[in-house]
Amino acid sequence: MEGNPLLTALNIQPSDRIISVHENGLSDTNFIITNLMKKIFSDNGKICLVIVHHTLGHYHNVLKRLGQDFMEKFRNGFATTIEPLKDIATNTNSNFLSSDKEWIVKSLFLAISDKINKLLDGYDDGQVYLIIDDLSHLTDLGVDIKFISAFINYCINLAQNERISLVINCHIADSNDNIISNCLRYVSNLVIDVSPLKTGISHEVTGVIAITRPHSTELLLRNSTLHYKAYDREIKTFAPGESIYHLYK
Repeated sequence: MEGNPLLTALNIQPSDRIISVHENGLSDTNFIITNLMKKIFSDNGKICLVIVHHTLGHYHNVLKRLGQDFMEKFRNGFATTIEPLKDIATNTNSNFLSSDKEWIVKSLFLAISDKINKLLDGYDDGQVYLIIDDLSHLTDLGVDIKFISAFINYCINLAQNERISLVINCHIADSNDNIISNCLRYVSNLVIDVSPLKTGISHEVTGVIAITRPHSTELLLRNSTLHYKAYDREIKTFAPGESIYHLYK
């Protein structure tokens, strides 16, 4: 997108219909998710946002800074949300409190499927995106890895409809997270890894973004690695070693 260095660097292609975002170590991938949301809304797309990490208010505030009004999109039928943890906090009969962990992921998928169908209804053009932020929190609900893997497959099946795309974020902190991450890498058209600098904290560089298209036949699109610097209202990206030039140009 013109004027957005991050989106220009990501260079989202029409074929990138399954996108996974991987948060390594102490890094934070929220800037990837919110900038993708900005692009989707700018392209007149619709979003079903599954909130498992931040709050609805967080996304609204960040998108406001990026020039998009999430609540207005919500009111106009271009956005809908599913908040499993909020449902648990306010409803003691929540499906997400079930001792049957397989039923938790089935209930979540049924809710997603219902919301997606409503977004598609009467919407004859444009793309509907399912965004999950972040999938690894299902382990906090005691959901076994095999059921999370099955849930990923449920979501991939949704994307058999060419008008549905997926963006799934996960944090990698332990071996279970690694399994989830590897499952997502295997099925993704676009893999975005965000990591801290191996050399530690820097005033000039916030971290590293690795962009991979595992199934692409175009060599120029397959792999790229960038450094990035996070500011309050924007993300600047640059090739490794060019940070000082970009910051003080």
